[in-house]
Amino acid sequence: MEHDLELTVSALKDGVTDLGLEGGLIEVRRWEQRLAASEAPALIEIGAGLAELRGEMESDQPDVAVVSRLLLDLGERVLAAAEDQPEGDFRSRMRELGNLLVREGHVLPKDPTPDA
Repeated sequence: MEHDLELTVSALKDGVTDLGLEGGLIEVRRWEQRLAASEAPALIEIGAGLAELRGEMESDQPDVAVVSRLLLDLGERVLAAAEDQPEGDFRSRMRELGNLLVREGHVLPKDPTPDA
């Protein structure tokens, strides 16, 4: 899983717009498959967030504001899950991924009237 984290972190360093829709979908699907067998509650929540993100990305006209909120949420979930990991490279990579997702969520435009 650490190698997958490294690949995703590398892909996100230049931003989601550079990754593109197809590249983003590849990453989301790969992680959904990776997390599908997990029994850890935090990873199950991340998997559910990924499914929601994939659904939006696969829609005819993805809403950038929705994608932005989903990236922020996923980033926060990944950061929380990282805290449950022992100190080391894996935890560091999870933190880096979480921070990148949060950053990208902030960079993308927001919906001025988010649903409550």
